[in-house]
Amino acid sequence: MHSVLACAGLWLLFKSDRIGYFFTGFFIGILWFYWISLSFRYYGDLAWLIPIVIIGIGIIYGLLFLIPSLLTNSAYLHAIALVLFSQIAPFGFNWFNFELILYYTPFGLTSLQVIFLIISILLVQNSHKGYRFLAFICFIAAFDFSNKEPPKMPDIDLKIVQTRISQDKKWETEAIIKHVQENFKNIESAIEEKKQLIILPETAFALYLNKNEVIVAKLLEYSQNISIITGALGYEEGKYYNSAYFFNKGIMQRADKVVLVPFAEKVPLPNLISYYINSIFFNGASDFSEAEHPSDFIVDGIKIRSAVCFEGSRSEIYEDSPKIISVISNNAWFLPSIQPTMQNLMLSLYATKNGAIILHSVNGDGSKIIVPRKSILRMVSEQFSR
Repeated sequence: MHSVLACAGLWLLFKSDRIGYFFTGFFIGILWFYWISLSFRYYGDLAWLIPIVIIGIGIIYGLLFLIPSLLTNSAYLHAIALVLFSQIAPFGFNWFNFELILYYTPFGLTSLQVIFLIISILLVQNSHKGYRFLAFICFIAAFDFSNKEPPKMPDIDLKIVQTRISQDKKWETEAIIKHVQENFKNIESAIEEKKQLIILPETAFALYLNKNEVIVAKLLEYSQNISIITGALGYEEGKYYNSAYFFNKGIMQRADKVVLVPFAEKVPLPNLISYYINSIFFNGASDFSEAEHPSDFIVDGIKIRSAVCFEGSRSEIYEDSPKIISVISNNAWFLPSIQPTMQNLMLSLYATKNGAIILHSVNGDGSKIIVPRKSILRMVSEQFSR
């Protein structure tokens, strides 16, 4: 069914005129990404921006669909340009691409395979019967015939925690105390269960953890019996960080976020404009600072790449081909919405393309272990090997 819907959607898209292209992008932008605006509920009196942000998102994606149709009259060049334009990440936000609609299909997940599929559809739409064989060849070339052996789950007995802390309560003093105690209980429970590793969500400790000696001392004590990955803020030399902390055998390691969320953790505009936006809309708050490169944690000899939320769907985190990724997230900013589903789909896409297993711990919805998708060839070979 997913395959039929994907092909039907592309068929209808390439039957559209320029107005149709614009409104296709416009409504995809709104329906896929309306939830971005929901975070403004928690920025003082900025809830009035929600409809403006939603319409703005629609216009941006409408233009991304429209512009390729203005560059060429060739249906084939237009299709290729549209796929390439989908690789554009407005302000660094890369959660739209055509590969997503093919994830639950037998088709491949590269831009080239998407182009083969689109060309096969265009050949059927626009060509004489003599080209149908070429359309068939392109259609077959769009399938995923890779036979890579999927990565094996790490030999670690682990616990992935999911919490449900409302964003509007998360930063209240009484709530912080309560949630610190709940974190300790989760760790103690994991120790009793003889777990080797526990992963807590992004900002599970809603404070500057490296400045809180009492909590750090307690976590270091726990780490003699279990390895701990947890999210918290960091502060150092006048800079603020969104970080993952790792406690292991009495030693603390901090992995600061490498890729910041545009317009939430950093305004991706020139410094002067960024300064005025922060002053007007965010009460003069400073942007977070980012690390220069990703960090790895070692648990019983197993290397785990650290990622915080948005980073899990960015190519920077997959440099050097890590096989195990710890992703910690806080989706409470966007609930209720489709954001958790979108995020896990993005993580599944990146896990498949990079041959990695993702250990995803969330405040909100979506904690799970994500494994790469199997190709048709792999599934067939496994059936015959039984």
